[in-house]
Amino acid sequence: MNIDEAFHQLGKWGCYQTVIFIVVSAASLPNAFTGLQFAIIHFQPSHRCRLSDEIESILKNNSSSNENLLDFFIPMEPDNYGKISKSNCHMYQRNYSTLSLINLNESVDIIPCTNGYIFDMLPNHDTSVTEFEMVCNNDWKAPLAITVFQSGVASGSIVGILADRYGRRPVYLFASLAQIISMGITAASWDFYSYLVAVYFVGMTGLINFVVAFVLVTEVISIESRNFMAVSSMYSFSIGYAIVPLIGYYAQNWRTYNWVSMVLSVFLYLPGYWLFPESPRWLSTVGRTNAAIAGLNKMAKMNRKKVNFERLRKTHTAGSREITASPSGLIETLRIIFKSTLTYRFLSAFFAWFVTGHVYYAIAFHSKSFSDDRYLNILYCAFADFPAYLCGYYAVNMIGRPRSTTFFLLTCGVFTIILPYLPEELSTLRTIISIIGKGAVSAVFYIIFLSTSEIAPTPQRSASMSIASFCSRVGAFIAPFVMFLSKIEYSVPYWIMGTITILSGTIGIICIPETLGVKMPDTIQQAENNKSRCGRLDFKPNFDKYSTDSMDSIYLKNSRQLHIVIEGMRTI
Repeated sequence: MNIDEAFHQLGKWGCYQTVIFIVVSAASLPNAFTGLQFAIIHFQPSHRCRLSDEIESILKNNSSSNENLLDFFIPMEPDNYGKISKSNCHMYQRNYSTLSLINLNESVDIIPCTNGYIFDMLPNHDTSVTEFEMVCNNDWKAPLAITVFQSGVASGSIVGILADRYGRRPVYLFASLAQIISMGITAASWDFYSYLVAVYFVGMTGLINFVVAFVLVTEVISIESRNFMAVSSMYSFSIGYAIVPLIGYYAQNWRTYNWVSMVLSVFLYLPGYWLFPESPRWLSTVGRTNAAIAGLNKMAKMNRKKVNFERLRKTHTAGSREITASPSGLIETLRIIFKSTLTYRFLSAFFAWFVTGHVYYAIAFHSKSFSDDRYLNILYCAFADFPAYLCGYYAVNMIGRPRSTTFFLLTCGVFTIILPYLPEELSTLRTIISIIGKGAVSAVFYIIFLSTSEIAPTPQRSASMSIASFCSRVGAFIAPFVMFLSKIEYSVPYWIMGTITILSGTIGIICIPETLGVKMPDTIQQAENNKSRCGRLDFKPNFDKYSTDSMDSIYLKNSRQLHIVIEGMRTI
């Protein structure tokens, strides 16, 4: 009995699969709270320069004529769209304390705000932008905070490799606890620089537990249920995405938003302390057979199955050719990636991650609003992911992983190139094209999450996913710089995004093998045995001298049966 046979004996779906489903789905929600928090806490309301206390008192008591009074104090300037309006960042330089001292005929200079700012917000409705005054001369602070957060996410991509060395469960639990603490520190930030440190750690810890939870799903669920569990974790993130504007709407204050998010995260993560299991596949791969059997027995008991997993121990001790591997670190994983026949597969997958991260965030950061309500905008964007994941779910089952990836990448690429050439008066059509492009790239995010975990051997799976996620963050980093090229020529960013997207789709269909219905590889040799090309399922199990050319047409089910026969021959 090998580990795949052991999971097959547990059944397609039972109590233990349900527990895994609930725990992993709950673990996805808090990452939406942190990953999308800037859409809430970085809201920048209308603002103007703060004047002297005397003038502000007069303006407060004469609210009906504020606009006329402000004409004496605030100059008119064009905004970013060329519209003339009252300046947000400048004021007239006047020496006065009351209105009676104003000389309307004198020539006055226009200077930056010297006394801070007045924001058009209700009391106790502050955002981090208003509290730390991330506007005008300090407008660099808001994008810097997002960049620091993304740096934390990239760092978490590398730290997530620890799950291949120390196991899925301890890394998941540590990252979840660290994320909760970081969310509390963010809510209690006393200045801008403590705020930067807090959001860095929030980004780093959030990605670790999300990736580890996703890896666990692919390792403990049967082949038949793997796709369902993968798309469910994505849907959980989208549900968290939809909850974000609800928290923001009722919390109003940015600190309250973080406190509420932290409390909700505690309740969502807490069951994982008892229910989040260690992966028996990982335990078996690193040689901890006793612990793997104990975990399988617990799962069998939950599913009310009577299975003798001691045969798994006999398989390992009776001279099985299945290689027991040691946990891999970053260096070992990179060595395997670049010194094996898996190189082109991983590089193709990493490039797809880079392209997807770049295009996704470029569209998200530069798309037009659906309405004037910022909370509704976030909600609409969240709902746009639901049909995208549904299409991706059925696509990978019907046409496989590489073909689905290529289809959605090509769709996104073609629509992205078309978008800048549509007239502005066709606003409805432009919105539809944008939504289709965003939906397509969202579907690719789900599919490459699934396929990357399936082409990687178990000892290198978490590390490979972490490196892939890092590539995605690099794409997100450069998205603002590419979009800046629109100031030179409006269509240039769209041609860049469309070209690399189409290129990635073309490379993927050629280089990434089909993994539909294929067992998870536990060794490098097993991963290399998947010889499919252009999305064609052509998996040849490696049975050493017992392999024959006739196996070329055998699919997974027949391969598993043949494997049992051969293992029995070896034992004899």
